[in-house]
Amino acid sequence: MRYFPRQIISTSIDIDVTDDCNLRCVYCFKGPKTPRYIEMNTARAAVDWVIRASRSNNEISINFMGGEPLLSWPLIRDLVPWARRRAHSFGKRVGFSMTVNLTLMNEEIREYVDQNGFGVLMSIDGCPELHDKQRVAIKPEHKFKTVEYWAKSLLRTRPQSDARMTLIPKNVSLFSRSFDYLTREIGFINVMPATADYSDWNEDFLKEYKQQMEIIIENVEESYHKAPIYSFKNISWMLKKAIHPLKQGKRIEKRVSPCGAGYNYQMIDFNGDIWPCHRFDGAIQLHGLENEMKMGNVFGDYYNDKLANAFLNFNFQDHLKPECKTCPILSQCAGGCPAANLYYMRDIYTPHPNYCRLRWIEYEVAEKLYDRLSKKNCEAFLKDMATPFS
Repeated sequence: MRYFPRQIISTSIDIDVTDDCNLRCVYCFKGPKTPRYIEMNTARAAVDWVIRASRSNNEISINFMGGEPLLSWPLIRDLVPWARRRAHSFGKRVGFSMTVNLTLMNEEIREYVDQNGFGVLMSIDGCPELHDKQRVAIKPEHKFKTVEYWAKSLLRTRPQSDARMTLIPKNVSLFSRSFDYLTREIGFINVMPATADYSDWNEDFLKEYKQQMEIIIENVEESYHKAPIYSFKNISWMLKKAIHPLKQGKRIEKRVSPCGAGYNYQMIDFNGDIWPCHRFDGAIQLHGLENEMKMGNVFGDYYNDKLANAFLNFNFQDHLKPECKTCPILSQCAGGCPAANLYYMRDIYTPHPNYCRLRWIEYEVAEKLYDRLSKKNCEAFLKDMATPFS
């Protein structure tokens, strides 16, 4: 690529090595699962792009995505040593990670990711019943039993790994049971939940979500009194970034941007096209915004500086809804995922109303947890509040 962004510095990319997948998750934000795979020359060009776009930074990161990236394992295996040598020739270090559904994991891959220090984000939705309902397997051998086996295996050498858990409204009654299964049965101490299908969260589902969250924080509270401490990421974030500073009377810096999409990291697909992040696929296809949201191509001589500048100067505080002004987490909200906003609301700034209501519930139960543990003067809790959120 002969042209690089003028106003941004990018240090991280997702490489979508394929848009094919061996599962049919009911909430998937990607488009049709077509058997398109990135070629090695395109993958290498993507590495070259982030090396150059990172400018003077000497640390870059590459995350392999899909579809299911392990469908393209031979390419990943061969690209990694080349990318490491290439980065070294520019005086840079490169870290690798991947987001996988675990169904295609094997001993060869397991050994490789350990030897090369890969971060592995594991997509696993909870108890067997919930997981197999939502992450529908095409082949019987790709169901929960396989996922659980490899999750336990990977946790032996990377105990801090996150379980990437997604919940849709019709399965909300299984939420707390799933959290309990992920922590007590499988061994995760970090659970990263995400709610999907915002348009389908009606009053009954929202009420049930609150009840389930009350049960979950009881489990989190119990864990503070005996190791290990469970980190339910949404609650941990509320505690450390919003509630604790407020209770301590500290000044809270307002967040204006929810993430680094479009200016600090990008997604590069099988064509070498550059997008703000991997989450934009569904929204772009739904609304026909390919031309507006495409940032460039690793082989091209053009970069969408106007769009890059919009993400660089993203300021949610300039796009508040009336109800935002009384929101208890306004200072830390930053408007939610821009791609989800685009999908549901047709712009990158406005979150779906149910996104807000779900976060309000989380804030309410997190505040209850904070007050209970503070009243007990729980030493482990006080120590945890003094450590940064990660």
